[in-house]
Amino acid sequence: MRKKRETRRALHDAALRLALEHGIEHATVEEISSAANVSPRTFFNYFPNKEQAVLGDVVTIDAERATAVIQSAATVLEGLRKVALVIASDTTPEREQVLMRWQAMERYPTLLPHMHARFMEFEQVLAGALAKRTGGKPDDAYPQLGAAVAGTAMRISVRRWTRGHGGHPLEYHVNEVFGLLGQALPETGQQAGGEAI
Repeated sequence: MRKKRETRRALHDAALRLALEHGIEHATVEEISSAANVSPRTFFNYFPNKEQAVLGDVVTIDAERATAVIQSAATVLEGLRKVALVIASDTTPEREQVLMRWQAMERYPTLLPHMHARFMEFEQVLAGALAKRTGGKPDDAYPQLGAAVAGTAMRISVRRWTRGHGGHPLEYHVNEVFGLLGQALPETGQQAGGEAI
């Protein structure tokens, strides 16, 4: 298991470095594999394409843990902030990698659909956790809105962190951004027809 994690990390590091040095269009699977000391065949055991290798593994949270954190909080917004802080704690040791990943996304728009898909997966995890908290369904408006707002807040926090605003740790930016949300997310909501969401 450890060997697999090391190989996956080596492929990601090589893909990210080559993309930033030479351009993603010039970073071939063969070059990435060679830089990681594995065969191209091995590359495809870990990533379906070079874009996914450049992005690597984005730190996130599983559904069970997200649900537990949100359920334990006094309010929904506090629960979402705590989820973001859990992710921030796991992300902090990876600052250099996260910074390079953001640089790659800003430089190469072809990476954005791949990252957007990951953001959507993360938001669906949050929507499911919020639905359990509110007694609704994951595709109800309130869980969807809460998940989208939290996802956006997390992205802004990471962007401010990687750009060095004030030299603060990621947790500071999470608290700052979620603090600005204030009362934007009520604890419960009503749809136009009066159905609880």
